[in-house]
Parts: sequence; structure tokens; C-alpha cells
Amino acid sequence: MTRRTITSAVLTAIFCVLLSGFSRTAQAQCVNCGNSFLNVTDPNTIDYDNMVSLFHSTFSRQANGKVLIWGELTKSNGISNNLTPVELNSTNYPGLTGQILKFAGGSNSKNNAQFVVLTTDGLFAWGKQGYLLSTNLTYSASFQQITNGLPSGVSPADVKMLFGTYETLALLTCNGNVYVLSQNARMRGVGASSGGSSSSWYQVTQGTTGNPALGNVVALRGAPGALMALKSDGTVWTWGREAYAGDGNGSTSSYTRATQMTTPSGVTPKMIGATGTTSRTSYYILGTNGFVYSLGANSYRQLGDRSTTERTSWVRVKSGSGSNDYLSDVAWISPNEHDAYGGSGVNALTNSGTIWAWGSNDGRMLGFSVDGGNYNPTSNPGGLTSSDKIVAVETGGHTSMTVKKCSGRFGYVGHRVNGSMADGSTSDVYEPNYNFLQTAFLDICGASSGAATLFPVQGTVHVGDQIQLDYTPVGGTFTLVSGPATLTPQGLLSVQGRNADIKVKYEVSGECGTTSSEITINAADISLPVSLDKMSAVIRGNQLQVNFTTLTEQNNSHFEIEASRDGKTFVKVGAVDSKATNGNSAVPISYEFGISQSAATGLLGLSIAAFALGALLINRRNKWAFMLVLVLGTGIVGSSSCTKREDATIDTNGKLFIRIKQVDKDGTATYSKVIQAVQE
Repeated sequence: MTRRTITSAVLTAIFCVLLSGFSRTAQAQCVNCGNSFLNVTDPNTIDYDNMVSLFHSTFSRQANGKVLIWGELTKSNGISNNLTPVELNSTNYPGLTGQILKFAGGSNSKNNAQFVVLTTDGLFAWGKQGYLLSTNLTYSASFQQITNGLPSGVSPADVKMLFGTYETLALLTCNGNVYVLSQNARMRGVGASSGGSSSSWYQVTQGTTGNPALGNVVALRGAPGALMALKSDGTVWTWGREAYAGDGNGSTSSYTRATQMTTPSGVTPKMIGATGTTSRTSYYILGTNGFVYSLGANSYRQLGDRSTTERTSWVRVKSGSGSNDYLSDVAWISPNEHDAYGGSGVNALTNSGTIWAWGSNDGRMLGFSVDGGNYNPTSNPGGLTSSDKIVAVETGGHTSMTVKKCSGRFGYVGHRVNGSMADGSTSDVYEPNYNFLQTAFLDICGASSGAATLFPVQGTVHVGDQIQLDYTPVGGTFTLVSGPATLTPQGLLSVQGRNADIKVKYEVSGECGTTSSEITINAADISLPVSLDKMSAVIRGNQLQVNFTTLTEQNNSHFEIEASRDGKTFVKVGAVDSKATNGNSAVPISYEFGISQSAATGLLGLSIAAFALGALLINRRNKWAFMLVLVLGTGIVGSSSCTKREDATIDTNGKLFIRIKQVDKDGTATYSKVIQAVQE
């Protein structure tokens, strides 16, 4: 019987603190995933990226620490689609190692998206080549680690912000420096309009005397046409393909180094953002006063000033047609920033939980009635009402996502295709109103809805599994609605059969009244565990031979051979891959594993030859001779594996115990009985 542990809601309250401090002390002062959306307390440490939406793909960091991803091209092969959220982990993305720190992406229309994830072990990428990183950095669309993926001298724990847009990846370090990896020389911020390397990181410099490095930066954002940075002193800087300085002059491609912008008089920036394409840019500043200011291209009404006039100086976003009708009390802004297709749309969230949207409605991405229409700022788009309290919003290239108070499922509007709505469907349709019924359950860090949420069980489920259900918030009641299982009050589900679907309900009474959430584990998705039949371990000469047979296999990955001197503490000594097609078989399969003395590393500190001789001498009650063998003994390793293993010492009783660890494709493991190796 296997016990599987899925992180429970009890970790939710402490995860953001742990995330900020697990690598280095400086990290705790650098990032806080809970400092987001309506919960922002410090403008200098805002986490902009707990949700990141591209054209039809989305990342989401959960309150319990998991990172989920779904939509177009998001599977590990980089060419297939996750129709529902999957966890970004080593099971779903083979080759992924380390603790996830950041994630980003860039896109340019349908089926053109590339993704990266930064872990404590480095940078990994997958998806359509060339849409974020240079094709020189990746060998295929599949998930892979990028060699020398960070700038020289920058470690993963140094990264405060990782920002992606079409053809450009940029990062901000905890000490306020900015580096850019771009396919366009002007975006690199080093004074070049052409040339250079699309495969190298460049540290951004200022266009001031001596061209010093841009420093003391607290936030880094941008769009395909320009990047922008907010310094700790409240100044805003920009550079790129098409940039504005806010000084009354039009856009220019001459800002190839960071140039200080003229900002709205008397305004202290809280957030910054941009939207556009490679040939046009629109900028946004959210002030600590709750007003939104905009600048730049405006042909799609994306500046929100109720005009289509390009603005070379900052204007204030309006809420109506009157001269003093300005949008106020804004807590969060979300422009479409990662995609270059052209949907220059913006969502803003007020402290009262109201969404305001304006700009391009291409693909109905903002929830307005006319597909492709250009809209002035309007409240409660996409069928939202004044009674709906929204606690988070993210604008993608063809979509918008919201989190509504007391709704466990997120809201989705825009183009639904290739799993972009996380509804399990391949349908290609448009959602003109926010859909909260067919989407997935989320519990986003910094934006928990407060509703009872029972998350679906991921991975393979076997008869005999014990599964700790993942849920939020704490304090609710579990009910086993139906099916062959038992359920504890703490949410530990024991699967006892596969003759029917298993349904579980979780109910909570709290700030949202009484809410409930239900999940179903389909009988067809429940597997029989791998069934081991015959198993033997024999020492013959200087060779240990382990043989075993499986009667059935379901979603099996491999077997690990483990050895012990006392039958309690085991060490892995090798591995054997499943012979079953795709890990599934209904007929017996025989396996064998051998360990020879010819290899260089010791097993348990004693060679098979020494073990065999020692056992023989002990049988003859010659303990002094056995001690001599222990001193002179040499090492061995498994001939069928190059697996690294720990050294140990064998007990002087001369016994060697063997067991087999069977590992599923999702990483779940079961263990065989323990047997003693027989000397022949």
C-alpha cells in the first residue's frame, strides 16, 4: 500500500515566507508572493507574476507553492497542449530539477509561444523556438536546461524578477541590477542598434555621462517594443525598439540605453507596465494616489483617455466623459505585456474589487460585445456585476483571467482554444462573458478566493493508495459521497477498489457563507498496482543476482534494487527499466539484475567476494578470519546501472537483505517484501 502526500492547505499560510527565505538571507528581503493584487503592502517588493498569461497559455503560482501551467504548447514536448492545469514538476517535465523560483514566457499569436522556468539549479525552456529565446540557445521545442542560462556572477537566488515578452527575456536582481537576453540589439540597453549576440546576457546601462550600469531598480516590466524600470527613488527609465520618454517628443528607436522618463508631476509610482508590439509601445504608471497614468501609442484606445490620439506626455485614465472623471482607487494594473500579436488591452482592479477594462477587444479578450472593437474604460466587463468582488486579474494576448471572492474556480473571457480555459476541452470558441463554471480550481498566492476548494488528484491512482487531499481553506468537513474508499476527517483518502467512481466533497463555513467543492476520481483512471510474483537473490561466486517476475504492470516506470545490512536501512544499488510497453502489461514479465566485483564502487563497504567468504568463514565459526576479510574487502556496483549510491558497512553476521522499489511514471513508489540473499 502506497501513501501519497499532496501538500495540504495547512501550508498555505507559511509558504510565502518559506519561499522568500529558503535559498539565501537576501531572498527574504527581495520577493514576497503574497504581496500581490489587493494585498500589496510594499511597492518595492510587489510580485507581479503570480499569474502570467501569454496568447493562449497561463502559469499560476499557488498559495501552497505549486506552480501550475496549462494551455497552448505547454506540455513538456513543447508542441502539445495541457487542457487542464498540471503541476510544473519533474514528473510532468522530465529533466526539471531544483526548487522553482520564477517563470516567464513570450508569444506572438496562436501556436507561437515559448516558456522558461528558473529553479535553484538554473534556467529551463520549452515551446516554440525563437519566440522568447534565440534559437541558438535551444535544440528543440522540448523541455531542456539552458547551458549558462544566467548572466555571469548571477545565481538563481539573486533573481528578484524574471520578465518575458516576445523575443526578449529580462531579469532584475535583488541588488537592483538589470540584465537582458534579447534577439533585438536595442532591447539590450547597451547602446547598440544592431549587432551583438542574441545568445548573451547584457547588463543594462544608463544613457548618462559615463554610461553607468542601471541600478537601484525595484521593478522591471515592458512589452515587445520597449522595457521600463522603476527605481527605488521613484524615477522611471525606458529603452528599446520604440520608446517614449514622456517629454513631449514622439516615439524613437534611439533609446538604446536606459533613459530617464519625465513622469507625472507629484506622482509616486506604485506599479509600472506596458503593452504593444515590436513597432508601438504604450506605458502605464499606477500612482500610490490610486490614479493610472498612460503614455504612447493609442490607436486602440489603450491609453484610456477616451481618445485615439498618440500621447507624448502622460495623461490620466478616465472613468467617464467629464473633464474630471478620472479612474480612481486603483489597486492593480494588468496590461497585455507578454504577447506581440497586437491586442493592446488593459485591465485594472480597484480596492473595492471592481474590474475596469479598456483598449483592444481582439478575440473578445476584455469581455466586450464587439470582437476586435476598441473600448474606452468600462467597469464590470464580461458580465461581471457590482456584487462581484474580484481579487485578482491577469491580461493575456487573447484572454483575461480573474479571481472572484468566494468562487473556487477562476473566471475566463476571450478566445478559448487548445485548453486555454483549463476546461479539459479542445474547443475553439469565444467566451464573451467571464466563465466561472467550466474552469479549473485555483488558489493563487496573494489572491485566495476564500471559497471551499478541493483540488483534483493529479497523477496515477492505484488500488491501495493513501492520498492526502489538497484543499483550502482549513477548517472544513470532508464527506465520502460514493465509491470504494475510506476517508478520514483530515482528508486522507484510502483507495480500496476500482469498481466505481470515487466522489469526495469538502464543505466550509466562513467569510463566504457555506461553500462546497467536489472531486471525482473516475474508476477508469484507477489502476491495479504492479503485482510482483517470484523474487530471489542469490550470491554465486563473486556475483549477486536478483531475479523477479511481475504478473501485471500499470503506468510503471522502473524498479530500483535496494540492499541492507540489517533489513531496515536500505541503500539503492541499481535500477531496471520496465519492459512493459508504455509501462503497462497484463502478462508476466521476468527481470534480472546483477552486481559484479569488476566495478569500482563498494556496495555497503564490502565486496560480494568478501561477503561470500565471510559468510563461509562465519559458518565455520572462524570470526578472526572473517575480520581479516572485512579489512581486505573491495567494492562492487550493479552492472546494469550507473546509479550513484551511498557507502555503508555490512553487519558481521554476514547477511545481505534485498528489496525492490517499484516506481510509477508519476513518481509514486511501492516496495516488495524483504528477502535475504542466499549463498550458493
